Amino acid sequence: MGVASDRFSSLPDSVLLHILSFLPFDDVVRTTLLCKQWKPLWSFSTSLNFIHRPKDFISLKKFASFVDKSLINLHCNHSSITKLHLDFPFKRCFSSDVTVWVLFAITHKVKELNLILSSDAEDLYKLPERLFSNPYIEKVNWVGCKFDKVEVFRWDSLRELRIGSIEFCDDMVRKVVFGSPWLELLELDNCWGFKRLDLVGGKVSKLVVNGYNGEAIKKNSMLLDFEVVEIEAPCVKVLELNGCFRRMNNIQLKNVMSCVSVKLDFQFTKDEERVNYVDMLVGMIGSLRHVKDVMLGTWCIEVMSSWPTKSLPFSMSSYECLTLHTPIQERYLPGIVRILQSSSNLRMLIIHMAPPYFEFETCFIPLAYDVYSVGGRCQLSMLSKDCGLHLKKIRICCFEGMRSGQEVLFLRDLLLVCANLEEMIIEWRSGHQNSSIRDASDEFVAESLLMAQRRSRNAVILFKN
Repeated sequence: MGVASDRFSSLPDSVLLHILSFLPFDDVVRTTLLCKQWKPLWSFSTSLNFIHRPKDFISLKKFASFVDKSLINLHCNHSSITKLHLDFPFKRCFSSDVTVWVLFAITHKVKELNLILSSDAEDLYKLPERLFSNPYIEKVNWVGCKFDKVEVFRWDSLRELRIGSIEFCDDMVRKVVFGSPWLELLELDNCWGFKRLDLVGGKVSKLVVNGYNGEAIKKNSMLLDFEVVEIEAPCVKVLELNGCFRRMNNIQLKNVMSCVSVKLDFQFTKDEERVNYVDMLVGMIGSLRHVKDVMLGTWCIEVMSSWPTKSLPFSMSSYECLTLHTPIQERYLPGIVRILQSSSNLRMLIIHMAPPYFEFETCFIPLAYDVYSVGGRCQLSMLSKDCGLHLKKIRICCFEGMRSGQEVLFLRDLLLVCANLEEMIIEWRSGHQNSSIRDASDEFVAESLLMAQRRSRNAVILFKN
C-alpha cells in the first residue's frame, strides 16, 4: 500500500493563502511549523484576523505585543494587506496600541477594517481623525468605538458601514451619507442618539437597525421621555428592523417606496400602552403596503393578535412571499390567521418556529379531538375557505413535533384551504436528540396531514432533517 499524498502540498500558494485568510492570525503563524512550503506563507497574508477572548490584563498585554510584532514583520515584508480584523476586550490603556494598528491599516490602504472592541461605555475607543478621510476603505465594522466632533467624512470607496454600541446622532447620519457617495449598506447594531435616519441624497439600498439602546441616553443625558425615530430612505430596497428597541414608543417610515423586501422582527420594552403599538404597526405596514417580500416577527404578530376586530385595518394583498418568525401557540394564532386572511395574493409562506424556552415534551392529541376551541366553541378550521387561494408553497422551519397539538392542526388547516398548493416542506430542527419521540411525532403529523389532503390533492408533503 502506497503512502497517501499530501493534498495540501499540491495546492498553489494563492489557494493556501485564501485558506489562511479565514483563520485567526496566531493560527496562521503556527502553520510555519508544518513544513518548508508553509513557513514563508504567513508573511504574505493579505487578510489579518486578530481575535482574543480572555479579559485578564496580562493576556491582553501579550495579545497587544503579538499584534505589534506581527504588523512590524508584515510591514518589513511589504505585504499587501486588504483586511484587518481586530476583536478583543478593549480597555482604555490600550488606546495608543489600537491607534497604531489603525494607522497601519490606513498606511497600507486596507479595504476592510473591523474593530470589534467589546468594552464598557466609559472605555469606548476614540477613532483617529485620519480615518474619516480615506479614499481606499470599502468595508467597515466598528463596535465600541466613538466619533467625536467629526466635521467631514470623505469615504470615496465605502460601500458597507456597520457600527455597534455607539452614539450615532442625526447630524452624524447626514454627514456619513453625504460623505460616502457609494455607500450601499448601513447597519446600526444597538446604537443610540438618533431620532431621524435621513438617507435622502445617498445611495443606501439596504438599511439594518438591530435594536436601539435608549437606556444609554437615559444614563448619559438623563432624558426621561421615550424616543420616536423617523426613517426616511428613498433608495432603500431592503429594510430590516430587528432586536429590542429600549425606551422607544414609535417608529415612523417615510418615503420608502423603493423597498422590495422588509423584515420586522423587533420588539419594544414598554408594554403598558399596547394601543400605541397597534397604531404604530398600522402606520408602518401602511407605508410598506407595496412590498412583496415581508417577514414579521413574534412581537408584531402578538400585537396583531390584540386587535379588537377579526379583520385588520390594512390590506396585505401585495405580499407574495411572507415569512412568520413565531411558534404556533394560542396567543399568536389570532394574529397569524388575520395576517393570512389579509394576504390574498400570497404565493409562498414560510413559518420559522422560534426555539422554545422549555424542554421538549410529547403532546399527542387523538384524531377525535382534532378541533380548535375558540370562545368556548369548537370548529374544524380557523381559516376561511378563500384564504390561501393562490398559495403554492409552504415551508415550515425548526419544527419540533407537537407541543400543544395546535401545530399540526394549523398545518392541516392550510392543506384544507389551499386548493392550489403544490408543496409543503416540514424541516425538523437540527440537533434533535430524542429520536423515538421524533419518530412518533413524525408518524402522527404525517398521518394527520395526509388525511387533510383532500382539497390540496396536488400538494406534495416532504419531511426534511
